[in-house]
Amino acid sequence: MTVLPEMIATDTSERTTWMRRYTLEPSLADQFVQFLSQEVFPAREGRGFTIESVWLDSDKSQLTWFVSRLGSSAEFAEAEQAWEDSEERAEIFAGKPQFVTGKDVREVIRLR
Repeated sequence: MTVLPEMIATDTSERTTWMRRYTLEPSLADQFVQFLSQEVFPAREGRGFTIESVWLDSDKSQLTWFVSRLGSSAEFAEAEQAWEDSEERAEIFAGKPQFVTGKDVREVIRLR
């Protein structure tokens, strides 16, 4: 078994990562993954975010993805709010079904 160190030295001012875990309507999961891949992720990447990884559970009821950005936690939060408030985001989501029925969003620290 691999033992993780108690603390890993990271400079959090260099890159901040958030985990985004969504509870989904399973019947819309495939459509949601396609929507994220083709519309949301490219738009976010155009704003300086990096999509680190995306995971869908086997019953398609939860999707978890990790997104990072150069800068401090405060800078990430500011860029995230700018994205949430943007006309670009509003246009991308306009008329789309309610894919997500719940979400858990939080800053995380990579250990490995």
